[in-house]
Formats: sequence, C-alpha cells, structure tokens
Amino acid sequence: MKSILAFLGLALLLSGNNCAAQGADMIIKQRAKEIRDQNNVRQGVTSPSRPPPPAQPSTAPATSPAVTAVQQAKAKLRADLAAIQANSQVTPEQKQQIAKDLVALAQAGKPSTQAAAVLAEDLSAAFAQKPLAEKDHDRLLSDLAAVLNPGNIQKAQMDAIFADIQAIFQVNGQARKDAVKIADAARTVGGEVKNGAAK
Repeated sequence: MKSILAFLGLALLLSGNNCAAQGADMIIKQRAKEIRDQNNVRQGVTSPSRPPPPAQPSTAPATSPAVTAVQQAKAKLRADLAAIQANSQVTPEQKQQIAKDLVALAQAGKPSTQAAAVLAEDLSAAFAQKPLAEKDHDRLLSDLAAVLNPGNIQKAQMDAIFADIQAIFQVNGQARKDAVKIADAARTVGGEVKNGAAK
C-alpha cells in the first residue's frame, strides 16, 4: 500500500514539474514573439495592417467616400495626437477629442464611447510620456484604422496588429505593462466594432 502511495506521489510530483515547465515554455515563447515584433518595428518591416502590394499593377480604383472618410479621420487623429507635447499634462478636452477621433475612424461599426475613452486615455498618456517618431506614428495610425475597420481581416492577422501596437510603444520606451494596456484597449475597441458591424 505504501509503495502505491509513494508511486502516486512521485507521479503527481513529476506531472506538476511538467506543467510548470510547459508554463515557463509558454512565457518564453510569448516574450520571444514580443521581441520579434519589436525588431520588426525597429527595422521598418511592413505593419500587419497593411496588405502586401499587388503582384501586378492594377487599374486605380475609383475613390470611395469611405476611404476619404477614413483618411480624414486618420489625419484628424494624427493632428490631435501630435498636439500632445512630451512631459505635458493632457487636458480632458484633448482626451475627449482623441476619443471622438477614434469613433470617427470606425466606418462600419462604432465602438462605445467608454471603450474609445479608455483607448484615448492610454494613447494620450503614452504620447505625453514620449511622442512617437513619424514612421511609428504612421504605423500606429494604420494599425488603429485596421482595428476600427476590420472588414475581412482574419483573427490571426488582427492578433498580429495588436502585437504590433504593443511593439510600437515598447520600442518607443514604454513599459511593457503600459504597452500591453494600450494593445488591450485597442483589442476591446476592435471587438466592439466587429460585434457592432456584425449586427
């Protein structure tokens, strides 16, 4: 009887160690992916929100009103984020305007004002800490436009966009937890837009 109990105890101990090792492996893999994403941002690898260029030149499509509205909303969001100076106090009016810009950027479905306000708060805090470089600013705006206009973007590509948003801020010197917070806020907004567009 004692040998059976000893054997069961040993088996439980070994399986516990195996689970801990698997958990550590998952953390290591996640961190490796984050480092890869940060290196992609540093090297200027194309954002996952931008589709690859077509293999053959095609005729220019007619300009649609939705494209123009997205471009206008991106320009407004760019201007309002650029107005935030490093080490400055962001006013409630600035945060509210950024939240409005985010809602305006969404064309098919709209996020809640609360979710947009959370993302606006996180973005404005990051820009007040240290504004993004021009190339990273463009990349962020493309990612946000994709999140707010998901269309037929697959889940794996959307996950890559959220990882890219996180990487952009980590490369810019943001603490990992703050960069994750921004990416999570973008994920929440994107989920609301996708669910709203599906209704």
